[in-house]
Amino acid sequence: MIDLLLTNAEVVTPSGVVHGDVAVDGGRIVAVGQDAGDARRVIDVDGRIVMPGVFDPHVHFGLAGTYGDDTMLEDFRHNTRDCLVGGVTTVATTTLPGADLVVEYERTAAVAVGHSWCDYRLVSIVGRRPQVAQIREVVARGGTAFKFFTGMVGNEAVALGGTPEGIPPDFFLEACDALRATGSGAFPMIHAEEPSVRGALLDRVRRSGRADHLVAWADASPAWAESAQIYGYGLVARQARVPLYPVHLSAAESIDTVAVLQSQGFDVPAETVVHYLCTTADEIQLAGLGVRAKVQPPIRFERDRQRLWRGIAEGTIKVVGTDSGTYSLSMRQGPDFWECRVGLPLQVADTLPLMYTEGVAAGHIDLLTLSQVLSANAARLHGIYPRKGAIAPGSDADIVVIDQHTPVRLGAHRYRGHTDYTLWEGREVTGVPVMTFLRGKLVMQDGEIVDEVPTGVAV
Repeated sequence: MIDLLLTNAEVVTPSGVVHGDVAVDGGRIVAVGQDAGDARRVIDVDGRIVMPGVFDPHVHFGLAGTYGDDTMLEDFRHNTRDCLVGGVTTVATTTLPGADLVVEYERTAAVAVGHSWCDYRLVSIVGRRPQVAQIREVVARGGTAFKFFTGMVGNEAVALGGTPEGIPPDFFLEACDALRATGSGAFPMIHAEEPSVRGALLDRVRRSGRADHLVAWADASPAWAESAQIYGYGLVARQARVPLYPVHLSAAESIDTVAVLQSQGFDVPAETVVHYLCTTADEIQLAGLGVRAKVQPPIRFERDRQRLWRGIAEGTIKVVGTDSGTYSLSMRQGPDFWECRVGLPLQVADTLPLMYTEGVAAGHIDLLTLSQVLSANAARLHGIYPRKGAIAPGSDADIVVIDQHTPVRLGAHRYRGHTDYTLWEGREVTGVPVMTFLRGKLVMQDGEIVDEVPTGVAV
């Protein structure tokens, strides 16, 4: 007698979609297919889709409003509820920025214990040269990913715990060498945007007095700025024999650059994020979203959006995340559009339905690809596949059941944490999660958290 049996499901396995059952016992998946045995609890999912829980590899807890332990604690305690609403069972969030990598890793780890509703991993922000010597110690504590804001210099870099010089290539080479020396598979993540020309163009656009702020914001960040750093820092990473993980790619040219590097044998598992796939600068300008949609890199244009979808279908883009902060409307204030800080609110509750609607239902990708870019590939990068990211015997029973038929309107009303606005207010979607299981336990049903206490752990 096993613990749980999900029956009558369209199951997305690592090799394809099968109609049948998923059997769970002791928090692990024990069988997939037909005649899986008797169970203490049987749930007929009525032909709905059963997928591995989403792994969002790009979240920033603790960095909205004031930086600090209290903000980080509140984000874990409240905003990880929204992960479960969206079928997200694992996240990777950056630590707080600071001078000492080990201290910040341990601070964040201590804050998370007992307060997260989903499982989690931590990503260290590296911004200062002396921190390179601490990489090995962070890896020994479980760190697998290190974030470098290569696209930032001056005050932007300082605000993220770095120095005005930013991350020049020689600094990055030292860090990549240190990552390689750990022998752990730890990898660098870069925010790729060549900063000097971007700064000059931003000043030019600001002086122009344009009123179409969101389109002007996109015009101020040249599409090639990502490609310049992807290529340059990709060469450095290859020299050190480590992968290069460029995050939140937004431009068509970036995907072409990654494709060329991959064809030449470079290990570049590129990431994009949901807002670049599901809207454009023209759309958000027309919707009047203003500073609420100001993000860096900017939301771009239809040609970029279409190329990103093709990049996923071709396998050039390996991972889709959200680059979520935990911004509220009160944080999106400033003397004008240009002075307002960049960043978007939490999007974890909307990722899966948006990706299903705009990707699978629209014919851009199939269910297996959806499962790979939202779950399996991120788990592989972090060295925890197939424990995470798979509906397969032996895997953690992190499972999401989505309703592919019933339309739902997105909006802030769906969030159960502190999020009070969304870019997607009123958008009709299908593929909304109706059940989320974390290690075999039902933790979300029909948009409500049904677990009594947070049970997420570091993985």
